[in-house]
Amino acid sequence: MDRLESYLEANGILLCNQNPDLPALEDVGCTWRDVTGLIDRHGLFYSKAFRKRTAYLSPECYYLLRAVKPRRPLTPAAERILSALDGGAAVEAEVLKQVCGLPPKEYRDGFDLLLQNLYVTAMANGTVLHENWSTFRYGTAQAWEGVCPAPPPYGNSPRERLWELLRPTVPERCFRSLIR
Repeated sequence: MDRLESYLEANGILLCNQNPDLPALEDVGCTWRDVTGLIDRHGLFYSKAFRKRTAYLSPECYYLLRAVKPRRPLTPAAERILSALDGGAAVEAEVLKQVCGLPPKEYRDGFDLLLQNLYVTAMANGTVLHENWSTFRYGTAQAWEGVCPAPPPYGNSPRERLWELLRPTVPERCFRSLIR
């Protein structure tokens, strides 16, 4: 098991960029290449679930968070984007933008809403732009669940188990914010 996968399995969540509240990739000695490799293996769930920042979730954390976080209603733009992804094929954002035909701000706001509320995720690495950056091919959370089944249930409630998983690295106030 690689370093990023081990970290996520033990701690549940990691941010892409530095933040005073939670560890980020470079804080734990991981790189963009580690992220893209794990995304390609469906070993993490890419989201913006923590304060609208890019957050990588372990499969266990994703399933627990999905069980406790209320689902937000979708805007018309978010519904349109989600509908375009419902066919099952993972597509890059540029293609998705063209298919949806939304104005740029509406597309960005709708797509961010979907990432923040665990409706969509990165399914695979896309076009490599630089050794430390690439695009992603996105798909629905339902498609991701099809290739990354839920772990066996624990004796605790989902909220208790999520707190148990995140407690070593996530302050309680951040946990409360995450599950809202």
